[in-house]
Amino acid sequence: MESIHTYQRSQGRVEATDFQALAGHDQPFLTQVDRLDLDQLEATQKAMRQQRKAELQGRPAQSVAPVVAKDASIDPSAYYMAYDSSDSASLGFIAQMAAVGRVEDFHVVANCEAESEATKLQRKLPESSVHNVTCVVNPGGHDTWAEDHGEYTDAGEMVIPAILPADFPIDKLVNKDRVLRFYPKAGPKLGDFSLYPKIDFSIHGSVNDRTTQQEALAGAMATGATAYKMAVSYVEGGNFMPGRLQDGTPFALVGKDSVAVTAGVLHKGGRKGHSNSDAVKQIARDYGLKPAQVIPVEQPGEFHIDMAMALAGPGQVLLNDSRAVADLQKQWINEAYEGKWIQWGKRSQLQEVERRAEHLALYENMVESDLKKAGLQVFRVPGCFPASKGNAEMNFFNLRQGKNAEGESFAVAMGGDERAEKAFAHTLLSEIPAGYQRIHFLDRELTPLTLDLSGGIKCRSKARVDLPA
Repeated sequence: MESIHTYQRSQGRVEATDFQALAGHDQPFLTQVDRLDLDQLEATQKAMRQQRKAELQGRPAQSVAPVVAKDASIDPSAYYMAYDSSDSASLGFIAQMAAVGRVEDFHVVANCEAESEATKLQRKLPESSVHNVTCVVNPGGHDTWAEDHGEYTDAGEMVIPAILPADFPIDKLVNKDRVLRFYPKAGPKLGDFSLYPKIDFSIHGSVNDRTTQQEALAGAMATGATAYKMAVSYVEGGNFMPGRLQDGTPFALVGKDSVAVTAGVLHKGGRKGHSNSDAVKQIARDYGLKPAQVIPVEQPGEFHIDMAMALAGPGQVLLNDSRAVADLQKQWINEAYEGKWIQWGKRSQLQEVERRAEHLALYENMVESDLKKAGLQVFRVPGCFPASKGNAEMNFFNLRQGKNAEGESFAVAMGGDERAEKAFAHTLLSEIPAGYQRIHFLDRELTPLTLDLSGGIKCRSKARVDLPA
């Protein structure tokens, strides 16, 4: 496994730092870890379903504290992750997050599908990580993407997305709303969705398909959440970005696809009010926010907004700049062909880079408009790089961040080309006025293994701020 590559701010400069030289220590995990069986998990889930059904029918909502922010303001005490021995990147990411946690003062809780998997993980973890990982055995639905399965609140409550019927038409609801957004002249009779090319990108819904809300629920039950709630709405974590403003006021960005699905949930549940506006109000109730604090934003050509954007400091949003990405990629492609007699493929590579940038800029510009209308500060940064002759695929936006015990802000991102890492580190540490002290880039060899599965390190982790207790 490659080493972690770290950059930090020092005397006004951004410098590469030897990660191994940074002081680190294991984080105490004092919370009792309980053994769960499937009956316990399903009994809790049943009670949550009943609570949700009552709210859907108009009874008072179960109130919760605002959800944990996903910006640099939080002091994470633990990141929940999921271990799967069949996932070739799972062990490496857990080990490296635990190693970073020894430096930045957080623990890692690893959900495992069975006791044998927990034993296997503990046996395989390197000495630098093993004592900073606590294993939890989950008897329910399980997969890698811990970010999507539920949200912790500032008070330690767990809120999971609605568990919908297996045949709930998420795809249809998403496509219909995309047509209405991107083709306002289409009219009420939409016809064949294939006639609308702008809507043709990936769609969320896998959490409900696999019932992996149980992953978050099991981890919370095993480590002592203060309360449990099933949301009326259906919002996967990757399409939901809670943050804080300068004065501490909470807000949350939510991808418009999730608003459309939630409107469909309300409609099929018999709610008289089931518009997108009603859906925003429901999402606010579910996650401890006021309706004005939930900000719908366009999908950036991705099924989840966290694949092309990230929160930074209070009220700040980093958004991919596909045109700037293209400029860098064309430079790298030209360098890759420099001095070579055979130039086959160069022109097509350059054309494809330009075509992709033109396509994604359409969505990114709509996202930027939504963010600025909400009064947020937007920084356009090249951070999502498709593979080309000049570079491997990279994504620096799908990152984790927070503050350590010294109050220093840090970020943890997937690794990439050294040129790209250095440029992104310089931008984050010296150009974004959020006060980041360090950024850690994880093993570059793990990046293609996880991006091939359409997720990154943020997708694989979930922050909790109230542990150890």
